[in-house]
Amino acid sequence: MKEIDFINDRINHKEVEIPSYLYKYRPFDEYTFEMLDNNYVYLCPAERLDDPSECKIDFSSEDLYDLQTNRLTARCVNIILDYVRPHITDADFQKFKHMIEQKADSDGLIHGPDLLEAYFRMQGLIPEEMLVPLINILNNLSEKLYTEDVKNGFHNVFSLAYNARRDMGICSLSELKENNEMWQKYANDAMGYCIEYKMSGYENQSLLYPVVYQDDRETNIVTNILGTFIGQMIFAISGGQLSADKSQFMRLFLTKNSFWSYQKEWRLMGDANTKLTAPSINAIYLGKKVLQKGREQMAQYCAKHNIKLFESDL
Repeated sequence: MKEIDFINDRINHKEVEIPSYLYKYRPFDEYTFEMLDNNYVYLCPAERLDDPSECKIDFSSEDLYDLQTNRLTARCVNIILDYVRPHITDADFQKFKHMIEQKADSDGLIHGPDLLEAYFRMQGLIPEEMLVPLINILNNLSEKLYTEDVKNGFHNVFSLAYNARRDMGICSLSELKENNEMWQKYANDAMGYCIEYKMSGYENQSLLYPVVYQDDRETNIVTNILGTFIGQMIFAISGGQLSADKSQFMRLFLTKNSFWSYQKEWRLMGDANTKLTAPSINAIYLGKKVLQKGREQMAQYCAKHNIKLFESDL
């Protein structure tokens, strides 16, 4: 997925490509001209985001491991298998995943040692240097999930999850200049305005990330933190042969339900309630239902600062 590749490249300090322009839809309110005059964007606490499934906390250890049967859950195995995905073709990954699923019982639980039977069938799909550590991981992870160190790790996971929605700040931007739903939802039913930000040369580019759109089960904050946590265990068990997906932690705050994919959202991220220097304004668009007072005030502002002003037909 290109968004996840972007996040990993950004984390690894590689060059990435961002849109030339991004857009912020807003209503006219008491902050409108204060924000414009002082050239900032506000990083809203994640707990106030519009998707109720974002960064939610809904997890128990049974999501990963069944103590009664001594088996890994499908969710746990899928987290592990995701570390294989970048190294093989999509078709081979689906074959490999199907082999693993065939070892599950009627409740979807998988006994680690049973996976050894699939060893020879997996050959040819996965590079040998990856296959051996992967089988080792699947066999040994269940034993490690309930060690004292891992229990302490889980405790830290829950602490992080509890604070994450409050402490992380986000400013949402969109690739879309003209979109009816965006005007309705974020610009007071087209009575507000939309700022066109020029992103090239922006001093806070390093804080900008694309949103990843996936289904509900992928937006759970604890599951995603556990992806990072398990990734560290995988790295250790495999002797460094399989590396962790560094994007997992960032994706806690960058994953939304696919329902919202029409927004084509990007996010500036930092400490909650921070006023971050805004990108330079290329133009401002007024909604088609804008009141005369707002039209006149924005026209005066744009004239004073030599900013192009347009009225939307949407």
